[in-house]
Amino acid sequence: MRFLVTGATGLLGPYLLEEAGRVGKAVGIARTNSACNSDLTSPEAVIRLVDELRPDIVLHAAAMTNVDRCEDDPIAADRANAMATQNLAMALPPQARLVYISTDQVYPDRSGLKREGEESPVNAYGRSKLAGERAALGRSNTLILRCNMFGPSRTPGRHSFSDWIIDGLRRGDPMTLFTDVLFSPLQFSTLAALTLECVARGIHGTFNMGARNGASKRDFAVMIARHLGLSLAHARDGLSTAVAMRAPRPLDLRMDVSRLEAALGRPMPTLQEEVYRL
Repeated sequence: MRFLVTGATGLLGPYLLEEAGRVGKAVGIARTNSACNSDLTSPEAVIRLVDELRPDIVLHAAAMTNVDRCEDDPIAADRANAMATQNLAMALPPQARLVYISTDQVYPDRSGLKREGEESPVNAYGRSKLAGERAALGRSNTLILRCNMFGPSRTPGRHSFSDWIIDGLRRGDPMTLFTDVLFSPLQFSTLAALTLECVARGIHGTFNMGARNGASKRDFAVMIARHLGLSLAHARDGLSTAVAMRAPRPLDLRMDVSRLEAALGRPMPTLQEEVYRL
């Protein structure tokens, strides 16, 4: 089994490479600084890449993920997140599988668990990722996974949200923890393992892949601090709405994961269980 992992120098990419390498031959690519560099926004480059590597399965994690940068330059966001996916979908032979790593930002700004079919993004990032989903679904047997994630970064110069919390608490940096932003992320390692399990089982379609419960970002930071024995003395509670942001963001990004639980035949881990794995 030959795997192609895009976004190999991102946060999730190294974990996907490791998991894919357990069951087959895995090659990771990125625009720069990878073993195999390629520009996915170029149709010709993607055709050459696919002809050379002949992947059976593409785990497509490459994306422009900075929400504010996407809002400032929606054309660049569309190129990176939608056009690149379209190029892959068109270049792959019919028998190859495409797994598209999407985001909870495709959902609207309303309270309550978000279910597949309720898409209505409020920012350029979410719109570009939803366009990427639609491009991927032009192929049969495609798997779309909507995620939010955390864990130790394996890429120099890249830091996850949990890295920011842990490093800041250890240094005693002043820190504002948002009580009004809710989410249901999974650890990178969990996401990678579940992605490969879905591939092995032949699951296809669109799924929320997250913790079976959620928490505010403030409570998430408190879980981490208690688990690792870190002081919250320099942290304070605050509201995201009090901070000037360039891009609008949904406040409640908790996801209903019952569809994926039914496909796998077991419950997703809780957010507490994921934090305890740090």
